[in-house]
Amino acid sequence: MRIFQVLTFLVAASTAAYGSPGGVLEKVKKIQVDQTVVDQPDKVDNNMAANLIRFDLRAAVKDAHLDEGDAPIKAHFVLDEFSSESRARRLIGLGTGRSICTVDGKLVIQDASGTELASVKIHVRGSVAYSPGDGNDARSKPISDFEQRLHEEIEKLK
Repeated sequence: MRIFQVLTFLVAASTAAYGSPGGVLEKVKKIQVDQTVVDQPDKVDNNMAANLIRFDLRAAVKDAHLDEGDAPIKAHFVLDEFSSESRARRLIGLGTGRSICTVDGKLVIQDASGTELASVKIHVRGSVAYSPGDGNDARSKPISDFEQRLHEEIEKLK
């Protein structure tokens, strides 16, 4: 019994000394989603890409049960490359409604002073916007592949 008490004390002391193992978003309830940053527009083949990326980031924040609005913690996506599927390639899908894109960039979380709290490199080849062909299961919320990846990364930061 004495050993159990000693071990319990050691675990409690180490947690108090080093803090809990939570992420940068552990106690965050609200996040501000800023505009997508496009450093090299020549590597983005769709003029709506930045808006699509921000839309997915906003949705992923909501899916992670965080409020979105004016807040000291800010998130944005730095888009390095965005390429849409060619028209000929889309015809191969024969009306599935699914458009495949490649997205390269990073999710950036900053505090109110602009200090970077986290930066997560993301590469996705898949859907960026929801399309009718994506909703196979009526019980699940239809989301894009990119939004799903953003949601997973935000959850890891909690």
